[in-house]
Amino acid sequence: MNWLSQYTIKFSGLSEGMHLFEFQIDKRFFSEFEASEIEDAGVLIQVEMERRSTYLRLNFLISGEVQLVCDRCLEKYMQAVQSSFPILVKFSDVEVNDTDEVIYLHHGDHEVSVGKLIYEFIVLSIPIRHVHPDDEKGNSLCDPEMLKKIDEYRVTGLGNHTGIVDPRWNDLRQIIGN
Repeated sequence: MNWLSQYTIKFSGLSEGMHLFEFQIDKRFFSEFEASEIEDAGVLIQVEMERRSTYLRLNFLISGEVQLVCDRCLEKYMQAVQSSFPILVKFSDVEVNDTDEVIYLHHGDHEVSVGKLIYEFIVLSIPIRHVHPDDEKGNSLCDPEMLKKIDEYRVTGLGNHTGIVDPRWNDLRQIIGN
């Protein structure tokens, strides 16, 4: 049995109207996805489902924390995530490719698998830059030793103010005619 099958919403037999489903996401969930950058998590997923005879409207509400590696100091930290994503599920007997906002199921289907959607929505909730948040005073929570090393190797004054030009640049300028 596929472990992600527990992240399935069975809608057959449910009355029309609103229904709520909850999923608790942890470290085990992310281990099912190859090359996941998330190492651990404590995320609550609430799926509000509006069931109609011709469609399902799903709204995924995400709130919790995921463990990431800081891009600046390479230490692990907990990143808060909170967002919502709507999905429309339509029924069709014709094979139709899914889009970003619409999933197509056959009329005979009685459940929708949301495990992969949950994973994608959590990943989309993470900021592009993974850096420790600052404390209340605006100070970085990154590893102080690593910050010292970064400052030690930081290049200051990218322009060449000495007037001395590296001769390799002269050779390149001759090639391009400048």
